[in-house]
Amino acid sequence: MKILFLSWGVFPQKGGGLEKVTYYYLKYLDYFNNNVYLFILNLTDDVKSFWDNKLKNSKIFGLNMKVYQSYIDYFKYESFTLYKRKIIDYKKAVIEYKDKIIDLLKKMKLDFDIIYAYDWLTALAGIEIKKIYKKPLVVHFHSLAYDRVGGNPDVLKYLYDYDYGIELEACKYADKIIVVSKREKDILVKYYNCDEKKIDVIYNAPDDDFNIREKINSKIKEKYKIVLYLGRMTMHKGPDYLLKAAKKVLEKRKDVLFIFAGTGEMLEYLIKMAADLNISKNVIFTGWVDDDLAEYLYSIADIFVLPSVSEPFGLTPFEALKYKDFIIISKQTGVYEVLKNALAVDFWDINKMADYILALLYYPTLGEYEIKLCLDDIKNLSWKNSVEKLISIFNSLV
Repeated sequence: MKILFLSWGVFPQKGGGLEKVTYYYLKYLDYFNNNVYLFILNLTDDVKSFWDNKLKNSKIFGLNMKVYQSYIDYFKYESFTLYKRKIIDYKKAVIEYKDKIIDLLKKMKLDFDIIYAYDWLTALAGIEIKKIYKKPLVVHFHSLAYDRVGGNPDVLKYLYDYDYGIELEACKYADKIIVVSKREKDILVKYYNCDEKKIDVIYNAPDDDFNIREKINSKIKEKYKIVLYLGRMTMHKGPDYLLKAAKKVLEKRKDVLFIFAGTGEMLEYLIKMAADLNISKNVIFTGWVDDDLAEYLYSIADIFVLPSVSEPFGLTPFEALKYKDFIIISKQTGVYEVLKNALAVDFWDINKMADYILALLYYPTLGEYEIKLCLDDIKNLSWKNSVEKLISIFNSLV
């Protein structure tokens, strides 16, 4: 099958989780002998070098978009929410992507069977290409405007001209919609009036090289138990709820250090909030972390918490499990559907969140049992299996 694959970037580019997901879908679509033509913002040297001789039947194309570096910097240092949209005109970038790929396709005279577009960022291009070439369109949503505004449906009406409006159009014109959790499917049906029969759920998976790793002996561990949050400091990720829970934990135990790793528009607010709660001595904000520092933090953590207000899926608990970190996730995450045996709380229930943290610290056997069950939960999840499900959907349309 010849697949026109539209994404914003691909590993080793790093703007968020989308590049990693694009990597795995490209890898296995090619593995299963499909001809994949991936179009991204810019074919950078690191992408050329990394993918050299890795693809049998497929090719990556760049659109030479000037916005590329601004986009990556924006995701690295800020967070994609309603409050920071003025930093870059995403709608303009989305339109530029659409115009450039349509012009390029006309020049290339590329033959393809199906259009596969990621998120609102490329959905507009996918819709226009479908209209021109009369090919089936599959849109794969890895997040929705609903999530990015913290699960507040009242805000969506202000976004008709932006991501929400494009997502509505995608629901209308796509032949199939793929989402990463049943939660996202329910959101599309309820807040987007999307045809339920159009929507299929394909879960994300742990990395191909997932295996249990040794924890690092760090001097800080001699003094503290460590609770880790690693992610963007943004409203829909809910770090402020964990900070409130931290206050309650520290009222019972003073030997706990809370590490908040990442950056985003809430960072200054959270630093001030920690001071107001009088817990700054036990809270560290690292700012932006690279892969090596992230691995180190997972390796020294005792507990990993994902307190999201609205999370399409959430891959970080898989990373934490590699180091046998005890995990607590909010029930408002897609990964909650997969990690059925993880300790889970409603994001707003800071009392239960604190109780779970204390229970895992006082009774580590509980956490060890949780890890055993969680590893069993994910044993049948793989990117290869996810891509096979996607190919089956493609075959039903072509």
